[in-house]
Amino acid sequence: MEHKMRDLGIPLMKLFMLSFAFFFLIQTGMYISQLSPEKRSQLAMNIFPWLFADEVVAMAGEVNYPIDDVGLTQGIIFAEQQHPPESYQSVAPPSGAPMTTQSEDVTEKGEQKPGGERLLSTIAPVTPISASVAGAKQSGKVAYLTFDDGPSDITPQVLDILDKYKVQATFFVIGGQADARPDLIRRIRSEGHLIGNHTYSHRYRQIYSSPTAFIQDLQQAEEVLNRLLDERPKHVRAPGGTRGNMSAELIKRLTEQGYVLHDWNVDSRDTAAPVVSAESIHGQVMRQVVDKENAVILFHDGPGKITLPVALPAIIEELKKQGFAFKSLEHIARPVVMYQH
Repeated sequence: MEHKMRDLGIPLMKLFMLSFAFFFLIQTGMYISQLSPEKRSQLAMNIFPWLFADEVVAMAGEVNYPIDDVGLTQGIIFAEQQHPPESYQSVAPPSGAPMTTQSEDVTEKGEQKPGGERLLSTIAPVTPISASVAGAKQSGKVAYLTFDDGPSDITPQVLDILDKYKVQATFFVIGGQADARPDLIRRIRSEGHLIGNHTYSHRYRQIYSSPTAFIQDLQQAEEVLNRLLDERPKHVRAPGGTRGNMSAELIKRLTEQGYVLHDWNVDSRDTAAPVVSAESIHGQVMRQVVDKENAVILFHDGPGKITLPVALPAIIEELKKQGFAFKSLEHIARPVVMYQH
């Protein structure tokens, strides 16, 4: 009897372990499915780092580098330099090519944080790559609302709000989604907003595998937009931003081909979780625009961003009270680009 029980116990134990493993896999899959694409990408890189080539450094999503005083990291936001210091030497570009700037050492600026820890606003060496937009003149406080990852079912709600408040904005669209929603692409343009290129696939591992891969993906999106708008947008936002993602070679090739790169200096952090509350989005924006003359604000109108239309009216109203005008990014005198070696 004892021998039979022992023989029966081993299969039962195996069955229990298999059932537990199956349950664990199901729960893990459910958890991962609830994460934002950016969080899933970061998780994949942490667990399987050997799967990603050395040059593929961009899987952390649109909120890699927070800019406010809570999580300040190294880097410089060139557009906040209303009068660029002498250390910034402008390089005369070839005729018709965008201008680039290079910096020497930037002085460290320490800010005191509760508890005595010092935060660094800028740290050298940094190479901001910036293009002067032809004919752009700027005075007073300006907010540049930008929306990435659309178009989606959220985009019409955003457009309705912008129309209500008579506000110009910029939409960095994904080519694959533009192909699926041509009606929204045409509506964005017809209502006077700027359309920028946010690549065709938005797949980090693919687009950042090499400069050629990025340009091919970008131009695939460009073909879609040209078919829909009879125009090839040259304003570009790199998925995840330029810093930590783009190489110097890639930026050089893009600027030589006439593309204008744009990052941001205000991050709504609306991709920090699958659903971020409207209150959090509003709070992030209003805290980060303090003391800014030029606020390039990052939002996402991609699928599932259901709280953006809730937060946006109050943000626009508050910015207007603070004296901000609203423009699209073709009017910015010097784009914000946070590229760093």
